[in-house]
This record gives sequence, structure tokens and C-alpha cells, in this order.
Amino acid sequence: MKKPNINLFIVGAAKSGTTSLYNYLNQHPDVFFPRVKEPNYYSNIESEDPLVYNSPKEGVFYHNKIINDEAVYFSLYNSSGNYKILGDSSPSYLWDTEASKRIYSDFPDAKILIILRNPVMRTFSHYLMNLKSGTETETDFFKAVKRDETIKPKVWGNGKVFLYKELGMYYKQVKTYFDTFKKEHIKVIIYEEFFNDLEQGLFDVFKFLEIEPNQNINFDEIHNKYSAPKNGLSKYVLQYKTKLGFIRSMAPEKLKTFLNKNVFYKDAEKPELDNDAKLYLQSIFEEDIKKLEVLLNKNLDSWRL
Repeated sequence: MKKPNINLFIVGAAKSGTTSLYNYLNQHPDVFFPRVKEPNYYSNIESEDPLVYNSPKEGVFYHNKIINDEAVYFSLYNSSGNYKILGDSSPSYLWDTEASKRIYSDFPDAKILIILRNPVMRTFSHYLMNLKSGTETETDFFKAVKRDETIKPKVWGNGKVFLYKELGMYYKQVKTYFDTFKKEHIKVIIYEEFFNDLEQGLFDVFKFLEIEPNQNINFDEIHNKYSAPKNGLSKYVLQYKTKLGFIRSMAPEKLKTFLNKNVFYKDAEKPELDNDAKLYLQSIFEEDIKKLEVLLNKNLDSWRL
């Protein structure tokens, strides 16, 4: 199989806007992303959901897969044609500190986009996502964080530990890319700055990728909008959906979309972050933020508010 020239990796952090960045970049005529948003080929992760290990079907969009076969991974780019930028957007590549070396081994000239969010808010967003999906059953955020601290091993996706704090310890994760790739091939984006001025943020990214920066990008669609399980029954079903692999594999994609929109979830007001949990997490992340400031040569006081 011909090896595609994958020359862009959006590597995370998780719950820091990678889905939005993927969708905005995918609108550019020079950029190609496969219909698997997160292939996770270069990271060593697990999942309790058996369906994510199945090879993707042609023409079907998947948010997440765990692809371990080189031929399957490269086949995602069969229709990439003459696009200037071929991308992969997998947040797990930041968490797995060996992923940078694996990527470099195949694509040493690739460009790396790292988007980082206030680690306290990243943790809270991660918790809300798990609460929505049914994988998190603890309704008290502070208790959920404290419980997660005690669970080992610290493995992404094993269903027992969520890495609420660990994924926000950015310094070591970012440093592995600085140690592996040329610095001019890495762009670190601060989530709050990027989404405060999307047009300027994308303009800067397009310039970094050396593609035409003046493009009409649709900013109206909200990605990963907050919602909650519709009722107790839907919450129960969502909690055990990974056990329903055969049924889910047989269900048409249109039916899954309908169920998610009309049966399982409802629009809801996002909960507020508990102040005690906020202060606790700020104290946990402070030393890591200081080291990150030196690495990036950037003041991150906005994360301390």
C-alpha cells in the first residue's frame, strides 16, 4: 500500500477544542482529514467499547476509533488526492508520551498543532462529557476527581480511570514534542485566546500550515454542545451501552443519530464549577503551569483566575 504523506497532526489536549479545530480546518480546500476524526493509530490506549476496534466502513463518519493496523490506517487517506495538507486529529497523541516518537519515525517533517485549555476547565469539561455519556455516575465533581486520583493503572480509555487531573499536566506531554520535532514545526494554541478571536486564530493556523489564509469558514455550528441524559432510563442505557455492541453494530447510522437527538439526550444548562473543586485543582496544576510557562516562554496568568 502506498504510504500517504500525512503532514499535520492535531495532538490535543483532550476536551480543548480539537473537534472544533478539526471541523474548521476541514473546510479549507487544501486540507484533508479522514472520516475518522480520531484514528489513535500512534498511541497506546484502550477502550471498553468493542466497536471502536472494528475497521471503519467506507463513507461513514466516526468520531473515535482505535486503529492498530497500518494498512487500515493508511487506507483512510485513499481519497486524499492532491490535497496539500493531510491531517490526523487524535488527542491521545499528547497523553501518550511515546506517540511523538512514533509519528516522527513515519513523518519527521509533519507539523504539529497542540491546543491547550485552562487545565481546571479542561478537567471539568471532561467530567461533564463523561456524565453525559453515562460512563461517570458520580454527580459530585469534587468527589469524582478525588476518586479518580486513587485508581490505577493510569491508562487512557480502560473505563475504570478517567485521568481527570493527569490529562491536564501539560508540561511533560508538550515537552516530548519539543524534544522530538523541530520547534518551527510545532504551534501551541491557547484555547481561550483562540476561541476569543476565531478568525484571527484560524488565520494564524493557516499561515503556519502555509496555505491560503483568507477562507470563508462557517463558525455558526457549535461542536460538542452540552446536553444531558433525557431521563433515568436513558442514563441507565447509556451507562451500559458498551455491553450492547452487537445491537449497536447492526443499527443504521441514521437511527443512532435519531436516538441521540430525540431519545437519549436533552438540551440542558451547563452546571457551574464548584469553587472548592476549582481551588483544589488550581493548587494541583500550579507547578506544572509554571514549568509550561518557561517551556513556551508565555505568561499563563489567565489560567490562574
